[in-house]
This record gives sequence, structure tokens and C-alpha cells, in this order.
Amino acid sequence: MEVRFTDDELAEAFSVIINRIADSAGLSDKDRAMLKRWRSSKMKLGTDDMTDFVRRANEDIARDIARRERSQIRKPDWAD
Repeated sequence: MEVRFTDDELAEAFSVIINRIADSAGLSDKDRAMLKRWRSSKMKLGTDDMTDFVRRANEDIARDIARRERSQIRKPDWAD
């Protein structure tokens, strides 16, 4: 099985996560604005940071899926 996220999908997920952190962490208005500015400048589509983030996220997901597939193959049915 292969799962690959696009730049747009991960950018949207990243935006939702950052907004949730900013809202629920009890940050001051100044800190929340700084966090959102960082997100919009560093993690903009097409930047090197965003490209690296997408590549690493897809690699991590692929590695985790491969590990889970191996674990299921080795696990005997009666061990549940």
C-alpha cells in the first residue's frame, strides 16, 4: 500500500494544526501572531521548507506503513 500526500494537503493540515495550537495553548496575541507569521512565511507552498516537510512526512508515513505490514505478517493468529 502506498499513501502520498500532496503539498496542498499537508499545507492545509499544517495550517489546521498550527491554528489549533495557537488557539488552545493560551498564547498571548503577540505570540499567536508570531506563530501564524512563521507559518505563512516559512511553510508557504513552493518554499524549500515546505518541500522538505512534504518529503519527510511522506517518507515517515511510508516507513510506518511498511513496519505495520511486517508486524502483521509475523504475528501469529492465536496471539491476539
